[in-house]
Amino acid sequence: MKAVIRTAKTTDAVAIAALVQESFNQFVAPEWEPQARDAFMSQSSAERFNVLIPEAAFASVAESSSELVGVILLPTPSLLGFLFVRANWHRRGVASQLWEAARAHVEARHPEVKTVELNSSPYAVAAYQALGFYPISQPFRRGGSLATRMACWLPGQALERGPQA
Repeated sequence: MKAVIRTAKTTDAVAIAALVQESFNQFVAPEWEPQARDAFMSQSSAERFNVLIPEAAFASVAESSSELVGVILLPTPSLLGFLFVRANWHRRGVASQLWEAARAHVEARHPEVKTVELNSSPYAVAAYQALGFYPISQPFRRGGSLATRMACWLPGQALERGPQA
């Protein structure tokens, strides 16, 4: 079953926070120091998403049978802040669907933006590479978190396809 992508609403904030924090605790938190984990939890609370969603350049969720299975949020057109998919939905194309929706939005509404960047946990580097992001830094620690800076050059996808007939 494929997930349906739709615009995130503030009424989704509780479910988004639960999904993000569950995924973070399962896959990212073990690599981070306690103070960094605490900071992430406060930055990904339902209250915080109530503020982030309406201010975001792009915010969407993936749903299946009324269950939230993924979320993407770009606070600015050139920064991917959150991309999380429920564990039992990994490797089913949900992250690709969410990223392609965000990418299409950025390309259509913000044509001046050519690169989208993010900080990836070690766990997600390969997944982001599959979406077209490439490491632009070595793994680094900041404030107890561990990340690799990655970027996706948006014109690259069109150039990969070659000239349009």
